[in-house]
Amino acid sequence: MNLETLNTHPTRQVVAYLGPAGSYSHAAALKGFGAEVELLPVADIPAVFAAVERGHAAFGVVPVENSSEGAIALTLDLLFTTPLTIQAEWLLPIHHCLLAQPGTREGDIRLIRAHPQALGQCRVWLQGHYPAVEKVAASSNSEAARLAATEAGVAAIAGRTAAALYDLEVVASSIEDAHDNTTRFLSLAHGAHPPLSGCDKTSLFFLVRNEPGALLRALEPFHRHGINLCKLESRPSRKAAWSYSFYVDVDGHRDDARMSAALEELGRVSMEVKLLGSYPAARQPV
Repeated sequence: MNLETLNTHPTRQVVAYLGPAGSYSHAAALKGFGAEVELLPVADIPAVFAAVERGHAAFGVVPVENSSEGAIALTLDLLFTTPLTIQAEWLLPIHHCLLAQPGTREGDIRLIRAHPQALGQCRVWLQGHYPAVEKVAASSNSEAARLAATEAGVAAIAGRTAAALYDLEVVASSIEDAHDNTTRFLSLAHGAHPPLSGCDKTSLFFLVRNEPGALLRALEPFHRHGINLCKLESRPSRKAAWSYSFYVDVDGHRDDARMSAALEELGRVSMEVKLLGSYPAARQPV
């Protein structure tokens, strides 16, 4: 869809997500917003950010990490530069299927398409069942399913929803290597952070000098104020070669007194701090 020509009526709530329809991002958007909003599928993760930044959508839903494969690097890099704030997070159990055109037999499959994260999440299963079959990355699992519907001998890794949407047959189900495979999704929007909910998470980036003890000094305020560090991830800062920024998730809200004090101290020992959002923490799915 051409975002430049999209009619963006101010009273209509549009939610952009990584499409096409049938993707796990589609499922996450439905989980977070329900079926009453208008869902806007876009081609890739940068397009989700662009849709919201340009006002073509009120919210954007993006994957940020998977319990088996770790962080989505592209999402982290875009969070570092976007003016958007994180409004919410959701945890979505991920159960992959191998899909192909009806009547496809195991020996007919010559190529398997999937998002790189899905290929990683099914690595052991694929090696055991299709070691010699070529694996090709797709922009999303639902796009892989759409392409598989047009090509004989091509299979896709996607969910059961994609099978129904694209008239594909489930060749194998639950092929993920970890039974508790889960992806964390973020909701992004312009505007303020949500208020305190009583069970919150704060995400931020910070940049420190490349010198002994700099990272320790940056993290120490969270320890001193009794704030739990959930995640720490380094990314190239793109400000200088071998310079890194650090993505952090911590338990608590920016408006909590202890968090406010820790963030103020972090600002004094860091070259740069970017607060991405304070928002209700998702509950682990059962």
